[in-house]
Amino acid sequence: MENINKKMARGAAWVVAARMVDRFIGVISTTILARILVPADFGLIAMATAIAAILDLLGSFGFDLALIHNQKANRSHYDTAWTFNVLFGAFCAFGLIALAVPTAKFYTEPRLVAIMIVLSFASFMSGFSNIGIVNFRKEMHFRSEFILLFMRRIVTFTITITGAIILKSYWALIFGMVSGSIVNVALSYWLQNYRPRFSLAAWRELFHFSKWMVINNILYFLVHRGTDFVIGRLNGASALGIYSVAYEISTLPSTELVAPINRVAFPGFSKLAEPAIIANAYLKIFGMIALMIFPTGIGIAAIASPLVATVLGNKWLDSIPLIQMLAFYGAVSATQTNNGTVCLALGHVRLLTWMAVSFLAVLLPAMAYLVHTHGVHGAGYAFMLAQVINIPLNLMILQRLIPICWNDLFQRSWRPLVSATFMFLTVSKSVAIMALAGWLVGLQLIVGIMLGTSTYLFTILLLWWISRKPAGAETYVLEFIFSKYRRLPG
Repeated sequence: MENINKKMARGAAWVVAARMVDRFIGVISTTILARILVPADFGLIAMATAIAAILDLLGSFGFDLALIHNQKANRSHYDTAWTFNVLFGAFCAFGLIALAVPTAKFYTEPRLVAIMIVLSFASFMSGFSNIGIVNFRKEMHFRSEFILLFMRRIVTFTITITGAIILKSYWALIFGMVSGSIVNVALSYWLQNYRPRFSLAAWRELFHFSKWMVINNILYFLVHRGTDFVIGRLNGASALGIYSVAYEISTLPSTELVAPINRVAFPGFSKLAEPAIIANAYLKIFGMIALMIFPTGIGIAAIASPLVATVLGNKWLDSIPLIQMLAFYGAVSATQTNNGTVCLALGHVRLLTWMAVSFLAVLLPAMAYLVHTHGVHGAGYAFMLAQVINIPLNLMILQRLIPICWNDLFQRSWRPLVSATFMFLTVSKSVAIMALAGWLVGLQLIVGIMLGTSTYLFTILLLWWISRKPAGAETYVLEFIFSKYRRLPG
């Protein structure tokens, strides 16, 4: 168990580092593209990729998760998974071509026809990715995965930015996506010696685990991309572009910090197997997520105004209220993401489905009403409402799987939550004062980040000390820092 925990810790460090590098490059890319392109360009890409995502759902059996969960998987399982990926990639490519004209008519955007035809090539190529790279996660060799993600991002970034400077058009985004698919396939065979072959020998075993994953992925799509259709249809490409960028910025903590941690937790939980042991590991991860996500998520809400003005420019100012609402939603929802990892590791995929169904049961009616009455900002209200209502239900489902209680979660989250709230009040008030005083928005942003970081660190350490230094995320972080300090020469 101790060895697995160490592998999970090292793996989490590699994956988080990979995502941080990837996101750092992504932020630079988004900043440059937002200055060159217009919101409608991003909206067009969101419309096209939403259709591509729907087609991907039909082949989203989660075979990679099935291979990780099955500790006895052999070559027939890997070859069967790869064969299905190739077939589904071809299906998605032909589907994009067939739906190009109907989609253009639905959105009254004729430009979508050419976009979707070119995008179909990316879907076709992605199916040929080497299935052997699943072993990077299964055996917790996340250094190789870091190299794969980094090299793919560098190539995609270079092609996209170069295309934007030359073309000054949404085609730069499309060419970047296509090049990313090609590079990903090439790197998967360069970094992994496994050579897949066409086979369907193990299809029954794979589908036994993966049939529920299709349903879960459909529900996941409806949660995260269903809004695109509502906003795009009712408010047009510009509003959808504003929403897409606002959602990406506000959910940075969950996508760039929590998602990598969950990516490592799944193979780790699968190896641990015992509910009591998983519960102990889950609580440690929950505490770390709360410690990191509350200040980053809520911090984005506090500095949203100078952040948008400095990074994106004045044409994106309408996204500020939406970013603030979605940032609070992202901070809270991030603490719940590891619940699904526990369900998968213990083989209770059906419970994961019920979690998504209960969320959608609140989200979709709220979305339909609030977007109609409040425009694009109504999406933020809908997400917040659905999350608040579903937290108790998710925790009750989790208690059926592992031995934890509400007090365990409260003890690991109240200090980060109180500290982040105090930080938000301090920073938001200070930013408002600086704006009234006529400070440059760039200076407001820098001061806001420095003030927020120092305020949160001081408050969290003070509360930890007042609480008599309980064993928790603060303790783990301080022990790690001191262990590195003691190893320094001299």
